[in-house]
Amino acid sequence: MEILSSLNKKQMRFLDLKDICKSSRTRSARLKEMENRGLIKAVPKIMGRRAYTFYETTSLGKQALKLGEKLILLESEEQKAIV
Repeated sequence: MEILSSLNKKQMRFLDLKDICKSSRTRSARLKEMENRGLIKAVPKIMGRRAYTFYETTSLGKQALKLGEKLILLESEEQKAIV
């Protein structure tokens, strides 16, 4: 959810996400999984003579993120009610 949340704020490259997910293998798997589910999309950009792939959330990804945030909020409210 952290990757999706970060991509919702701004487009990021694979390396830009290193602080969120240290393992490149895990990061690659998560990005591929989210892309296959339609939560994010790859956006190729050419800067100077180099090509870069940026990732951004799709409308479905934004909806999923909102639902996830609501679930976390509900869970924390439930925890408070128990105590």
